[in-house]
Amino acid sequence: MAHSSDLEGSNNAQLDDSQPGSTSSSEPSPADSSHCTQEHNGLNEPHPEYVTGLRLVLIMFTIFVSTILVSLEIGIISTAIPGITNAFHRLDDVGWYGSATFILAASASPLWGKLFKYVNVKWAYLSAVVIFLVGSVVAAAAPNSVSVIIGRALQGWGASGVLGGTLIVINYVSPPRNHPLLIGTWMACFMVSTILGPVIGGAFTSGVSWRWCFWINLPVGGPIIILLLLFLRIPTHIKTVPATWKEILFMLDLPGFCLILVSMVCLTLALQWGGQTKAWNDGSVIATLVLWIVLTIAFFVTEWLQGPRAMAPFRILKQRTTWSNALFCLISYAALYQVMFYLPIYFQSIHGQSAVKSGVNTLPFLALFAVGAVLSGAVIGKTRYTQPYELLGALIMTAGMALIYTLDADSSQARYIGAEVLFGFGIGISNQIPMTAVQGFSKLEDVSSATGIMVMCQALSGAYFVVIAQSLFANRMLQTVLTSASHLDPALVLGTGASELKTVFSGDDLKGVIAAYMVGIKDVFAFALACAAFSVLLTLIIPLKQLPDHGKKPATEAKPATEAAEAEKAERVDG
Repeated sequence: MAHSSDLEGSNNAQLDDSQPGSTSSSEPSPADSSHCTQEHNGLNEPHPEYVTGLRLVLIMFTIFVSTILVSLEIGIISTAIPGITNAFHRLDDVGWYGSATFILAASASPLWGKLFKYVNVKWAYLSAVVIFLVGSVVAAAAPNSVSVIIGRALQGWGASGVLGGTLIVINYVSPPRNHPLLIGTWMACFMVSTILGPVIGGAFTSGVSWRWCFWINLPVGGPIIILLLLFLRIPTHIKTVPATWKEILFMLDLPGFCLILVSMVCLTLALQWGGQTKAWNDGSVIATLVLWIVLTIAFFVTEWLQGPRAMAPFRILKQRTTWSNALFCLISYAALYQVMFYLPIYFQSIHGQSAVKSGVNTLPFLALFAVGAVLSGAVIGKTRYTQPYELLGALIMTAGMALIYTLDADSSQARYIGAEVLFGFGIGISNQIPMTAVQGFSKLEDVSSATGIMVMCQALSGAYFVVIAQSLFANRMLQTVLTSASHLDPALVLGTGASELKTVFSGDDLKGVIAAYMVGIKDVFAFALACAAFSVLLTLIIPLKQLPDHGKKPATEAKPATEAAEAEKAERVDG
């Protein structure tokens, strides 16, 4: 890491040219004359040389396996929860086993984006892997429920660095024309492993112990660290922004991190309490909702006051390409997460399938998702356009979601597989495009921050919409079941796993619980359909323009640097 004492507040003069088209900036910039980071236009540095051959293959293999490892943990918890609750008898902690991961992933993603800008990418990525593995050990060896939650939170913290770091490594080590295909492949790995998580978790929980859902990360994580140490090399045209550790801490926007973290905790508490363990008009529920609103407003005010030190710098967010794709990412992921979590619940509760069988029935969804992601990545790599394929994917996704909404207790296998295949293909087409677009239109020194923003949107979607869907499902399901079977214990109904209904309930009680599950699931699917339809509208505000191919030697390279910079400044159009 390079060092310099000239940072924001101490010498703003060196920072004035950090962003083409702006007259001032207070964040340390690659434009500094003595420490120049290669810009995407390639004007002030030699033509970038990217990693090729076997080393590139090994790097891609390693970071994709890292992605598979952390994304498995997103879904694996769903089938591990019954074993955890049996071990610790803390039914009221169930929601936190999943929420803790999403909350830390969302709040920490922009911090990782900052770190990748100021710290050597290789060591930052390795630290994220280590944090994830430490979280796995804490959860696996947990003596109580709180320790599991802490371990899951550490996993989320590390996972956000791994996911964001993987996308940054792809951007740095491979030519830009290959980014769409590589990101599409990465997204396919992410989605397939996330969906397969419950299947693997079910196998471990029933065959060995729920603790192996976390121990399994160690024998895979160890070789990942070794391969990263041996083969990950960042090209020489990529340089960190000069800063000392004290200056880096100052630039990380810890106030913003704390505000968004606590605000998400407040919302999660309110939605987990409201209508389930406490009435919606209970003082604690109202207080946490009010705190969530106040802290969220305080977060945005703080971000505005922080300027370039913000977790999500406004100079990046205000670009139409960034904010429109971020919104599309947030809402489309909302539909995806709800289907991802509640389609298996539909299979297990309504059709009485085991966790493994329900996982098998999601394989067509996974297959078409992977096909859509890789296909759209390849096509975008050729055409360089993104918006048309986001629109196409959103339309197909919405059509598939409409079919999923029509599913009921009598739906045949052909019907639900057809619905999930259509949805999977649509979301596969569009899912990876926002990241491709935002990275492609960002200057190289902004790639890490822009990537952090997009990964934050993905995780925020899980942190917000998964808990909203859970609250919607639980409230509607409880209202329905207590109307038809008021003698049932609500805690028993909520605590029984979807695949265990037939072992806990029988006769009319079982019929009532299954019918109530269907009502709750239908409401979640309706919410997901609304999100999918809204994502179609959001694609209409995304700019229609081609991705620049920065891997080609620019025609303006022969111009003096100042003249070329002025030419780039005149040509930059973002919306």
